[in-house]
Amino acid sequence: MKDPASKPAAASEAAGALVLHPHDNVATALRDLAPGETIGLQGPSHVLTLKVIEPVALCHKIALQALEPGQSARKYGEVIGTVSQAIGMGCHVHVHNLKSDRAQIQPPAHPSRSG
Repeated sequence: MKDPASKPAAASEAAGALVLHPHDNVATALRDLAPGETIGLQGPSHVLTLKVIEPVALCHKIALQALEPGQSARKYGEVIGTVSQAIGMGCHVHVHNLKSDRAQIQPPAHPSRSG
């Protein structure tokens, strides 16, 4: 499937994210990524470059394709979680839109109020 947001990487485009498995649908940011920039991807991927839509911090995940609620997110060839809300291609993937299938995130405890 050819996507208009992706194209072959130019030699001058440094890799901005890492993809380790050809079936991954998220990549790991190799540096802080800024909206509007086009990054190259390092590793096996059907997408060679990607336009960043939202800020993505170093080591956070970025979507290689549009992801729908209920869909599995794959990183390093493994399912890492279930999409909890729609994620556009090039958008930040994190706890706000992905529920981990392994770790359970607990809300912070509120201090008790004593009178």
